[in-house]
Amino acid sequence: MLKIGEFSRLSKVTVKTLHHYDEIGLLKPSHVDKFTEYRYYTLDQLPRIHSIMALKELGLSLEQIAELVNNNLSPEEIRGMYRLKLAEAEARVREEQARLAQIAFRLRQIEGEGMLQTVDIAIKRIEPFYVMGIRRGFENDEEAAEAGIAFEEAIRSGQIKWNGGAPVTIYYEQEFRGEYSDGEYTVPVDLPHTPSVTHERWGTVSLRELPTIEAAATYLHQGDYPSLKEKFLFLQRWAVENGYKLGKEWRFVYHRGPMHNWDHNGEVQPSEYLTELQHPIVPA
Repeated sequence: MLKIGEFSRLSKVTVKTLHHYDEIGLLKPSHVDKFTEYRYYTLDQLPRIHSIMALKELGLSLEQIAELVNNNLSPEEIRGMYRLKLAEAEARVREEQARLAQIAFRLRQIEGEGMLQTVDIAIKRIEPFYVMGIRRGFENDEEAAEAGIAFEEAIRSGQIKWNGGAPVTIYYEQEFRGEYSDGEYTVPVDLPHTPSVTHERWGTVSLRELPTIEAAATYLHQGDYPSLKEKFLFLQRWAVENGYKLGKEWRFVYHRGPMHNWDHNGEVQPSEYLTELQHPIVPA
């Protein structure tokens, strides 16, 4: 028989931990003196404590370890437990690999390109919301601006009940050319809402729900719109170099811009524009 201190030295498990294992029924002493309450163990218990330590190294919780060593689990139940731990470990590895890639990308910016002020890109889940929107192409900036005025008029007349959230432009193009060949122009609204509004020149503005984006690489740009193309290309480069595949559509979210002059006095200057670039991504 071994006193708890002796068993602790042999097993390399602290006395405090052995007390805890006794309390939760994971490893009971072979004998407890009824007068002194001293705990005693045997050499035959060393394989069990060794198994417990090995299972802890695999990341199993004490509850899971107790299931394995105390219960007569079926082979399929045991395989299922290990498959779950394997999936969890693989997910952690992917997270760390993504973190390593992001750190390496920033170092390349600093060391190779001399960019001490790195561009901050975050991955977000974008929740769904309702918008009134129209999808079409415009030949130039002037036509796009006219469409913006049409939206403004519909908002002022009450046909579109903009809830004040950030307007969103969705581009259905592989790359951003700074043109308007295929875009959807939207403003957020609350339900209930009129399902459609017809404009004599631009067509029908319709109610729909923008879907969830499970993962989007995002960048917040403060400044005028001409510099957006450069930042968008940087966002795409970041995604590719960090091991992601780019989605086929992407969004510009106008947190602060010229449309925010519609409902209040004053004028938002281009240097104050705040635009969020959102590009859906999936692991490559």
